[in-house]
Amino acid sequence: MVDDDPVIIKIYQIILKNAGFDVEVAITGEDLLLAVSGQKPDVILLDVILPDYSGLELCSRIKNNHDLSGIKVILVSGMEIAPSQVAEGIEIGADDYLVKPFDPKVLLARIRSCVKLKMAEEALKDKNNELQKLSNHLQNVREEERKFLAREVQEEVGQLAAVLKMDIDWLYMNMPDTGISQKNRIVHASETAKLVIHTIRKIASALRPSMLDELGLNASLEWLCKEFENQHKIPCIFQEAVNDAHLSEQIKTTLFRISQESLRNISQHAGATEISVHAIASETDIRLNISDNGKGFDLELQKNALGLIGMRERAKAINGELQMESEPGKGTTISVIVPIHSEKK
Repeated sequence: MVDDDPVIIKIYQIILKNAGFDVEVAITGEDLLLAVSGQKPDVILLDVILPDYSGLELCSRIKNNHDLSGIKVILVSGMEIAPSQVAEGIEIGADDYLVKPFDPKVLLARIRSCVKLKMAEEALKDKNNELQKLSNHLQNVREEERKFLAREVQEEVGQLAAVLKMDIDWLYMNMPDTGISQKNRIVHASETAKLVIHTIRKIASALRPSMLDELGLNASLEWLCKEFENQHKIPCIFQEAVNDAHLSEQIKTTLFRISQESLRNISQHAGATEISVHAIASETDIRLNISDNGKGFDLELQKNALGLIGMRERAKAINGELQMESEPGKGTTISVIVPIHSEKK
């Protein structure tokens, strides 16, 4: 509780301690800020008028502090207040409003309601964290399965197809007396085997480009842009400004997958004629920008699109952030910002 009136403080203490609450007292706003820096209460009863601070200002500072924002704040006023003042308090984050004098039962009901809400929010936060961990685990399992399948397709099926083509070519070269029709069939079989080998490589690369593990993120993004350009006939320029040698496998994979999903969305929806993929490193973070000059979209209408949600969750898995800039008719830029921490430029 925060109040500079000793009588009110005594009343609070009697009511709250009899109800089983632990009570800490602060006389000034400075006392409150010092107290919450060391321990986080569940609920703060905050007088609107204090010797050094306005209760509204203190409430705003607490609610805008990420580490303290979960604390519930009940503003308390010693005079009748207008609805506009109540609205101002709610807008800056207050959870409730009381006017002195108040019935002790009302005070306890408001506090218990705030405590229940805080417990429900914490339970929801814990569940969200569990779901995030599960999502990260499933993404990692999926990537491992992709890597395994790509290797099996490339090494096993690809080698069998290569041997088959070699045998077909041997037949062509070692059967000189074969008729024209039969030779044409052998040539056709050889060309089909060649196409099968190409398709196998394409499938393996789509599952997991081997260069992502062997040559790194820059080479993989450059390859992705060239493949996109060849397939869709849209210029796609990759600009490299990151030394990816020290990036973790998870970060490289995540940035590649987000780029892949972004280019897929551009090909299906943007109507773009020019695309750029730019990887940049600063002292504090790594940033990947995917920009197009297409038709753009209304961010508010599309913020819950499954593709964007998937990219956002991928970014969160590496402690990153996905940002989007788009307006109808003005193209789109998707940025992934990943704090460097232990990563090196």
